[in-house]
Amino acid sequence: MNVLFWIAVKSENSVISQKHGNFEYFEYSKRTWQYWCERNGVLFYEYDHTEYDTTEHKVTWTRWFDVFDQLDTAGIDYEKIAVIDASTMIRWDTPNFFELTNNELTAFQSLENVRWIMEGVDAYSELFNSFDFDYKKYVSCGFQIFTKQHRIFLEKLRQFYLDNYEKIRILESTVKRGTDQPIYNYMLQIENIDVNRDLPKSYWLMHLNRFGWLGSNWQLAEDLTPYFIKYGYIWVYSGFDRKLREKLMSHTWDIIKEHYE
Repeated sequence: MNVLFWIAVKSENSVISQKHGNFEYFEYSKRTWQYWCERNGVLFYEYDHTEYDTTEHKVTWTRWFDVFDQLDTAGIDYEKIAVIDASTMIRWDTPNFFELTNNELTAFQSLENVRWIMEGVDAYSELFNSFDFDYKKYVSCGFQIFTKQHRIFLEKLRQFYLDNYEKIRILESTVKRGTDQPIYNYMLQIENIDVNRDLPKSYWLMHLNRFGWLGSNWQLAEDLTPYFIKYGYIWVYSGFDRKLREKLMSHTWDIIKEHYE
């Protein structure tokens, strides 16, 4: 069986919680993913707790440390695991992306904001002895598909994080170009992990506002469905003020909810 590991841990840090609108947007993401999983024979697993102190260790990190351990503890057998952020929604009729993957780690290339990426990679290079990083291979951490063979990679990632914890926390607070993502990408390349980046782009629409996906064809007065709903499968609500995320996802739900009955 394939598993959808849905990230829904609420930080215990009140500042972070307020910054995310108290995570009220979770419910809209959950409704779409639960429906999609049931329709496609995928086990929906809600990752809503961690043994790590979330005031000290961000959930963007703990997800990688907990994914295999929690599924093992729950007695869940699996073939492939998709780890997905709760800041996403999936269209009701999205084809089963597990069928488009092989045994490689699967992720989406992320080059929407090249300057942001380069600044992050360059800043974290001090932790990797100025490793010759290939920017063209940079991927988003919001969606990953693993098989059992990738457990070793995530264990190495965890050990690197723990060994360099103090330096990482300083870089996170000063560079502000992602938390786990720059290091995750460095580790992929250093460990020579084969990555499948070939899923159709329609499966991962990021920066909806920057690329005009929130608009619609005004010439089609009879159908003003936003472009991202018409042409995309997984919608990523990043690049907004986090407090607006709930409002945007709620509005999306009002448009599409009849399809999830």
